[in-house]
Amino acid sequence: MNIGDVIFQLVMMALLVAMMVVVYMIAKSFRNRRIEQRKHDKQIEEKLDQILEKMDQTK
Repeated sequence: MNIGDVIFQLVMMALLVAMMVVVYMIAKSFRNRRIEQRKHDKQIEEKLDQILEKMDQTK
């Protein structure tokens, strides 16, 4: 093994680790986006419930 092979293996290992980190970050962002969407949906549902209650009170 010469120095070129060692450098090549180190670069490939770094690229592999970088790809794994990118995949992890993407998965984490999708998960966080889903959680935020659920919170947003729940807030909208609560607001609509309040509107419906006010409409029922005015009748």
